[in-house]
Order: sequence, then structure tokens, then C-alpha cells
Amino acid sequence: MRLSSATRLAPRAKRPQASCAAFAACLVAALGILIGVLAPTRALAADGQEAPTLTEAQAAIVVDQAGNVLFSKNADQEFPMASITKVMTAIVALDSGKSLDDVCTITDANLGGEAQAAGYVETDTPTFRELLNAMLVYSANDAAYNVAVNVAGSEAAFVERMNAKAQEIGMTHTHFVNSHGLEDDAHYSSAEDLVRMGRYAFENYPLISQTVHQTSTVVTANGTSTRLYSTDALMGVYPGMRGIKTGKVSTGTTFLGASERNNVQLFTAVLGCTTDEGRFTDTRSLMDWAYQTYQQRLVARTGWTLALHPYAYDLGLRVAESPMLDATFSVWPDGGYLSYTTTRLCAGSLLEPGALTGATTWEQSGRTLGSVVLGTSRLVRRSSWPVFSLPLFSETEYGAS
Repeated sequence: MRLSSATRLAPRAKRPQASCAAFAACLVAALGILIGVLAPTRALAADGQEAPTLTEAQAAIVVDQAGNVLFSKNADQEFPMASITKVMTAIVALDSGKSLDDVCTITDANLGGEAQAAGYVETDTPTFRELLNAMLVYSANDAAYNVAVNVAGSEAAFVERMNAKAQEIGMTHTHFVNSHGLEDDAHYSSAEDLVRMGRYAFENYPLISQTVHQTSTVVTANGTSTRLYSTDALMGVYPGMRGIKTGKVSTGTTFLGASERNNVQLFTAVLGCTTDEGRFTDTRSLMDWAYQTYQQRLVARTGWTLALHPYAYDLGLRVAESPMLDATFSVWPDGGYLSYTTTRLCAGSLLEPGALTGATTWEQSGRTLGSVVLGTSRLVRRSSWPVFSLPLFSETEYGAS
């Protein structure tokens, strides 16, 4: 595993730090200039690791939050995306700026008796928020249709916006013809495009990530208040599951998923499954495989002495600098550069025990692994001291005296 580094220095302290509060204020300003050293984003592979077992998916992919591909199978092949469509419907609807508290009118969508629906009738007056909830949690097709009509005046006009948005975010194997995902030969996407859309939704639309994490929602349809339950069978069952959207058409089932553990966020997509259970089994397999493949790497311990600084009140003493907490990060094997950025006080700053001195942030292939905060701990006599040395915590990098 290769290692690279970058170090930024905060301005030299002009006088001894008489209080931790004043020093902390200086450090906050320093932390604002943390800059990552990024390796190029690329497909990642774990040497010697067997591929995840898939039971039904004809196309599948798992990526991290930075978009690094950890595993893929037929990721560019086009399949019906079914109700995963509704994620793009939510994105475009929120882009419109329409207030979530706006009262919406209901138009009969004529979607057929087998289409999953909340049961809205034309006399109902749901809020825009309620329609979005019914659409994303319960996958209500009538809610998706009416989101489109209330935002753009017609579904056709809304779909034009959906296709424009798909092009904007780089979905090159996707085409929409409706706002709900009911089957149509010209309505399709790919696994790679769908995880791109899922990542985009989570990064830019907090309401979407919050809504798809719900296990149920309450709607008032046909004059009756009803609780509708999530179609995501992994929510509340799979550790770290965060959503996001199921799909089902006559030709197969689909699922776009997201989960997070140990500061690792994964996005998965499975297309062309044959059963409801198969899409969840294969999603679980992709996520389990990825989390098990990550390796836990210790990068900091509180007992490590990283550098010695002049003591503010007795130049015959030194103040030892150490990590403030133990830190272990999840690292993808053979996943490119492991890089870090350090912000700290200039060498020679006069310090006392209990002061914050800096922080280091680690990244791998564009994914932030986590941060380590540094601080002073104990006083030692000015003498030769066995300073622990790592590329992250080296005397040279820190310019310690």
C-alpha cells in the first residue's frame, strides 16, 4: 500500500498559550485549511478475494461514497429500473423549489389496477411532503404521478426534466418515459447509472436520505388516514442499512441500496432479479462482501509520543505530543494511495499540557477514512527521547525540536 502526505502549518504562536481555550480557537482556524491529497478515482479490486455470490442479479455493482467501484457485473447493461425511477422523480421535484407544505391537487393517473398506489382520489388534498413520502417509502405510483403533475403541469413536461437531470449527472445508459417506473421498453437504466444517482441524491438532498430511511409513513387518501409501510425489507434488519429504493416489473425485480458502517458508506444496485427476496439476498451479499473485505488499520494510539515541544514556563522541560484518541480505519486492500493531510502549529511553539496541537485526516482513493486530533499530554525532561516515527507522525514532517 502506497503512502503520500501533505502538511499545512498554522501561523506561529506569538506568545505562550496561557489557556487551552485560546489555543483551541487558534486550532479551529487551522482545521479550516485541511486539504486532501487525492489519488485518482478508479475501479478497485482486492487481490486474492473471491467475488461476492449472486443468486439472481443479472447486473450488479457496489461502490463506496467516493464512487470507487469495488465490484461490478454487467454494470453498463440496460434493464428496466422499475420504481427506482422515483429517486429521480424526487430529485427533480426538489429542484423545482416547491414548498413541502404546499397543498397539491390529485389527478387520476389511470395506472391500472395492479399498480401499487396509496389510493388517492381527486377530492384529496395532500401536501407535497406527503406525496414525496408515499412515493419514496411505500412506492406509491399515484403519488409519483401527482408529484410530476403538481411540479411541471404534466407528466410529459416533468419527464423532460428527468432526462435532462440524468444527462447532467452523467447517467449515460438511462432514459425515462414516466415518473413512477411502470414498465415501458423505452424506460431503462444500468446498475452503474443507478448507484451514481443514489450517491448524488444522498450527497445533495438530505430530505431524500432521511425519507428513504423511514420504515413507514402516514397518508390521508380517499378521506382516510392510513399507515403505509416501506417496501425495503432490509431496513431495520440489515446493520447500517440506510435505504434507498425497490423496484418491480413483470420482467424482474430491482433494488438500489445504501448502508454505512465504520465510516464506510456503500451504494449497491442489482437489476434483473427474478424474485422479491432475490434482490435483497444479492444486495446483502454485495454489502457483506465489501465490509468483510475492508481491512482495519490502526493509525493512532494515545500512548504514542509523536513530538516534543518547548514547555511554556520552563525551557528545561518538553511537552509530549500524542494522538488524543486511538484510531482504527477501514482500508480497502490494494485500493490505491493512502494519503493524509496534517494541520498543526509551527515547530517551536511554546505549549503546556492539555493543549490541542493539530489534526490529521486520512483518505484513500477519494474516500475520507477519518481524522486524528493531536494534543499535548505530559511533561518530560529535555533529553534524548525515543520519539515514535511513522510517515503520518514523523519528526521530520512535524519539524519538532
